[in-house]
Amino acid sequence: MEERKTRAAKVSPCPHSAMSLSADIESNGFSIQPSVLEPEVVRRFHDLVDRARARSNLQNVSNSSGTYGLRNLTDVLPETKELLLHPGLTGLVESVLGGGAFMVRATLFDKTPGANWGVFWHQDLSIAVAQKHHVDGFAAWTRKADVPCVQPPTELMEQILAVRLHLDDCTAANGALKVLPGTHRLARLSTTDVEAQQQQRPQVVCEVPAGGAVLMRPLLLHASSPMEEPTSRRVIHFEFAGFQLPPPLQWKFQLPCQRPR
Repeated sequence: MEERKTRAAKVSPCPHSAMSLSADIESNGFSIQPSVLEPEVVRRFHDLVDRARARSNLQNVSNSSGTYGLRNLTDVLPETKELLLHPGLTGLVESVLGGGAFMVRATLFDKTPGANWGVFWHQDLSIAVAQKHHVDGFAAWTRKADVPCVQPPTELMEQILAVRLHLDDCTAANGALKVLPGTHRLARLSTTDVEAQQQQRPQVVCEVPAGGAVLMRPLLLHASSPMEEPTSRRVIHFEFAGFQLPPPLQWKFQLPCQRPR
């Protein structure tokens, strides 16, 4: 087998101005922010998410070892809505999407010794909506935790911003996110295209300290490896938008992201 010409690279987190952050997202499709949540906020949400995972409900993503994911997180854990008023988060979202942006989905991901999963290279293609309606350009309907999900036209998906808030130190050893910079500008990719991009572009491993964040466009090709050391990797994954869907479609969640007045 021919040896791959690309090698994984690590990016050191560094703060950005609003202008450079927006340019970074536009150019690379992602940005690492090392300091978003204060340590006391991180500790509080450690406790809150672990208690939420202990409860049995439709939103749990579980195996025999326990719950390692929670869908519809703002329903399962209402305290998550407090983060949408946190200046560290709202400032980042406003820098990229402008004022008036709102949250359209929230999920908890974790990796544990009993749920040590890896994720192949992929793009995030779907959104959560209130009800299923047949609208041109919206396809591949599914249901996740009883919520209708659909793939919108590419030009809408390109406008969404994901923010991954890390509650634990995240390194290559415990399954940090890997990305292929610039692939968010390639629209939807076929399986063959994804494989080609893997060969052509260097991987970046997004190592983030607890309390930091990764911002990314959902169409950016991303993956993660299983953990090599037995730790947790708790991540609150938000998705934000600043536009309405064509009627009669409506967002399932539409929670404002704004600084306290």
